[in-house]
Formats: sequence, structure tokens, C-alpha cells
Amino acid sequence: MMNQPGPAGDDPRRLLSETRDLTQRVRLAQRGAWFPLLVFGAVTIAAIPFNRYGPHPRRCGSIHGAGSFCSVHAAMALWYWPVALLAAYLVIAWFYLRRSEERGVGTRVQPYVAVGAVLAVLISAWAFWADTHPTFLAGALRLPTDHPIDFLQRVASPACAIGFALLLLAWIERSWPLFTLTVAYLIVAVATVGLGRFGFAHPTPWAFLPHFLADAGVLLLGALLLGLMQRAEGPSST
Repeated sequence: MMNQPGPAGDDPRRLLSETRDLTQRVRLAQRGAWFPLLVFGAVTIAAIPFNRYGPHPRRCGSIHGAGSFCSVHAAMALWYWPVALLAAYLVIAWFYLRRSEERGVGTRVQPYVAVGAVLAVLISAWAFWADTHPTFLAGALRLPTDHPIDFLQRVASPACAIGFALLLLAWIERSWPLFTLTVAYLIVAVATVGLGRFGFAHPTPWAFLPHFLADAGVLLLGALLLGLMQRAEGPSST
């Protein structure tokens, strides 16, 4: 009786290794997060004239025991962001669907697009409501009308809505680089409170500009880095 080795393909360890390798190759082929980062970087840059020009109505209200508080919003930006964000998600959905048809491997982008669209609607609804209720945060939460209010407004801003949805995309694509970039982006988005006070004589209609340049810079740099990483990983992932 002779012991002969069986086919290499029957080796459980080799089958497991090949399965893991195939899974990794599929995940690499599915990834395309550089494109959403590029789109939202462009959307952020395009928002600059909508924030700078057009009417900037000043709304004031009284806070019990604390005097009055006024806020200024760019009227054109209130309309720009919901339209731009929803259009961006449609373009991103088209991009992923087209890639899946070309490669035969698709990404479950529907949850990302759905969550992103819902966040865009909620953030826009909040912006419209906050525009007509300028004293809500300071009055209801008893917060000083300075940096704490600015911080909360940044958290409930289109910039952070983009970042929260990107966290979901990082989970869908199982991408640690995207997760790291998104966390860095969110830190920049909320940590730049008061940035417009530096480098500009205050008050100025350009005080918002450092925020936008910082947000767009991280998104565009992230798109470049992810694109280079995917290109370096091989033809199957580009």
C-alpha cells in the first residue's frame, strides 16, 4: 500500500488561503472611495461663491436673562447645499454602478447613498429651521453665544454630514485608509471653529473661507492618496 499525495486543491489550508486571497482581491476591486472624496471636495469648493455672494439676512432674537443674539446666514448657500449634496450622491451611485457593470463585482453602495441623502435632507432642514430660530441653541441649552454654539453648528453642518456618511462607506468597503482619512476630515471640520477670526479683519464676508479650504483640502488630498494607493495595489483594484 502506497501513500500518494492528493491534489493540491484538496488541501484545506490551501483552499482557505485561496479563499482569503480571492476575498481580498474582490474587496480591492470593489473599492472606489477616491471618487466620492473627489466629488465632495469639488462640491465644497463650488459652495464658496454661494456663501460669499447673495443676500445675507441678519436674524435676531432675545434670550431670557441674557439679552439678544443675532445670526447671519448666506441665503444662497441654504439652497445650494441640499441640491448639491443630493446631486453628488446620484453621481456617486452612477459611478459605482458603472464600475460594477464593467468588472462584474459590485459594491453595496445603496446604504451609503441612502444614508448620505437622508443626512443631507436632515442637515438642510435643520439649517432652514435654525435660520428662523437664531436663539434656540443658546436659549434651550443655556450655552454662551460664542465657540460652543459655533461648535454645534459645525457638527450639524454639510461638512460633517459628508463625513458621517463616509464612515459608513469605509465600513462597507472594509477600508482602514478611508476610515482614517474620514476621521481626520471630521476632526478638521469641527476643530476649525473660529479659524476665520485669524488672518481676516473681523467682521468680514470671507470669514468662512478658511473652513471651506480646510475641508476641501482634506477631501481632495484624500482622493489623491486613495487613488494612488489603489493604483499601487494592482490593475484589479483601479
